[in-house]
Amino acid sequence: MSPIQLVLVLLSGLGVLHGVLFSSFLWFYSKANTVANRILSLLLLVLSFRIGKSVILEFVSGPHYTLIFIGLSALLLVGPLFYLYTKSVLLPAFRITKRDLFHLFPFVPAVALSLWFNLETVKSTPLAVFIILFCGYYGHYLLYLVLSYLMIIQAKRNPANNPRATEWLSALAFALAAIWIVYVLNLVEDKIPYIIGPILYSIIAYAITFLAIKKGYIGLLAHKKYQTTPLSAIDIDKVFERLQELIISDELYKDPELSLGTLSKLIHVSPQKISMAINIKFQSNFNGFINHYRIQQAQKLFKDEQFKSYSIAAIAYEIGFNSLTSFNTAFKKEMNVTPSVYRKDIIVS
Repeated sequence: MSPIQLVLVLLSGLGVLHGVLFSSFLWFYSKANTVANRILSLLLLVLSFRIGKSVILEFVSGPHYTLIFIGLSALLLVGPLFYLYTKSVLLPAFRITKRDLFHLFPFVPAVALSLWFNLETVKSTPLAVFIILFCGYYGHYLLYLVLSYLMIIQAKRNPANNPRATEWLSALAFALAAIWIVYVLNLVEDKIPYIIGPILYSIIAYAITFLAIKKGYIGLLAHKKYQTTPLSAIDIDKVFERLQELIISDELYKDPELSLGTLSKLIHVSPQKISMAINIKFQSNFNGFINHYRIQQAQKLFKDEQFKSYSIAAIAYEIGFNSLTSFNTAFKKEMNVTPSVYRKDIIVS
C-alpha cells in the first residue's frame, strides 16, 4: 500500500469513526424528536458499518466473501431506514409499528445468505446469480430513496410544513444518492477506485454533522413534550384547519385578549392539543401564529386609502396588539423591517 493509499484509508477510517460517534450522540439526544433521531442514528450506524467494511478490505489481503456480502446486505437497511426517518420528520404523530419493521425484513435472509458464501461457493455460483443479487441490493436502496424523495417533494408543496425540515431531508437524500452512485459506478467501471466510496462518506459525515449543528436541523423537529399527546396526524390537520377558519373568518386575531383557553372553549379541544397543532403545522408558538395574521392585516391596512390618516399605533390597536412596542417587534420579526419603513416604502412606490 502506497503512502497516498494509506492516507486515504486513514481519512476514511476517521470518517467512519466520526459517523459512529455522531450516531451515538443522536441516539441519546433527548431535546427533540427522539423517534426520528434514533432512526437517523441507526441509519448512520449502518452506513458506518457498510463503509467501515470497505476500509477494512483495503487493509487485509485476499477475498473475504462473507464480510463482502454482509456489507452488501446492509444496503437493504439504508433505504428503509431513510424512508422511516423521512416519515418520522414529516408526520408528527409517527410511531414505529410492526408494519414499519416489515420494511427491514429483507435484511435477515440476506445476512443468512452472506454466511453461506465462501471461496468454494462463489466459484460454483453462476455469474447471473451475482448480477441479480447486486441489482436487488442496489435497486432496493434506490427504490426507497426515490419513495422518500417523493414524500419530500410533496411536503415542500404544503406551505404548512417547515421548509427547514424538507431542506434537511433533501440534503440527506442527495448525500445517500451520491453514495449509491459512487458504489454503482465502482461495480461497472474498474477505473473508479473502491476507496472513493469511503472517502465520499467521510466528507458527507462531516458535512451532515456541520449542517445538523450549525443550522439546528436536529433540534427543529417536533419537541419531545408532544410525543405522549393522543393526537393523530389527521386530527392535527383538522384542529389546525379549524383554528385557521376561526382566526381568518371571524377575525379573532383582533382580540388583544385572545388566548389558548379562549380557542379551547370555541373548538372544544384542549389548550395542549391546540398548542401542539400550531407548533407542528405552523412551526411556531401561539403568539407567533396569531401575530402572523395580525401582521398580514397590518400590511393590508397600510395599503388601504381609508387608513392613510391612521397612525401606526392606531393600526396596531386596530389589529389586536395592546402596545406599539409589541407591534413593532412582531412586525420587524415577520417582515425584517419596521412598520414605519414599510409604510414609507409603500408611499414611495
